[in-house]
Amino acid sequence: MAASALVQLRGRIGELEMLAAEVGDLALRVVDGNEVQPGLATKGQQWYRGCRALMAQHGYSGLAQFDRCYNSSVYWIDINRYLVTTPTLPKESLRERFDLFAALFLEARSLVLAVEAEILSRELPVKTELSYEVAATEFDTAQQMLTEAGGEEVFIRSSGVIARIALERHLFTVADARLSTIIKNPSSKKHADASDVVNTLSKAGVITAVQRSQLESLFAVANNCAHPKGCGDRCRAFDTRGEAACGDDSLGTQLATSAYKEELGANFKGRYW
Repeated sequence: MAASALVQLRGRIGELEMLAAEVGDLALRVVDGNEVQPGLATKGQQWYRGCRALMAQHGYSGLAQFDRCYNSSVYWIDINRYLVTTPTLPKESLRERFDLFAALFLEARSLVLAVEAEILSRELPVKTELSYEVAATEFDTAQQMLTEAGGEEVFIRSSGVIARIALERHLFTVADARLSTIIKNPSSKKHADASDVVNTLSKAGVITAVQRSQLESLFAVANNCAHPKGCGDRCRAFDTRGEAACGDDSLGTQLATSAYKEELGANFKGRYW
């Protein structure tokens, strides 16, 4: 769900909850002998129809349970029946009706408030899985370029850059799917970069300290692929496989090879993403 759609959803649920509070207040006033019709019936229907449409629109699993609160086949009073109650009955009877209504109304309101959580949980694995598959395809492209480079350094470096872009895009997707706000460091930067998203995911507990260190090393190698001037020993320090990170046969080894792609899947996808 896009951020703008999520804001709209939250706003609508907030509006329905405010309407529910009005319904609850009117429902309680009936017990004290106050005449609240047609306000109770009108607002009650507005709340129910609005909530039900929202649940149906998003295929919410709690819709049937919500309907049972409104039209109960178990209890002699439910939300629907109480909405047309008038204060003509004895106070004891009104109180008994209200108590049962209040319990069902509380359950129904809690179901409405849980809509957002279900939608986010449903979309989270889909979004990250799609992102991972796209990244995997780009890793394949980088691997092919590396394989066909024929020792040409420009193509070897390009393979590492392609893999870096794929990895960075996936990390931003993971952060976005978890509604994590990426903090820029320093704040004067125009846009957040890979180091910012890695820090964010680490602080949020999405990745471990070891994984953070691995990612930082990989991004360092990738940056050297894109900006090779003077990298020399600095690049070699990041080559954990014992190969020269800027050598003809190994630039992009950690980023562009299928071995790294498998490592990404084993270490991150299954447990965290």
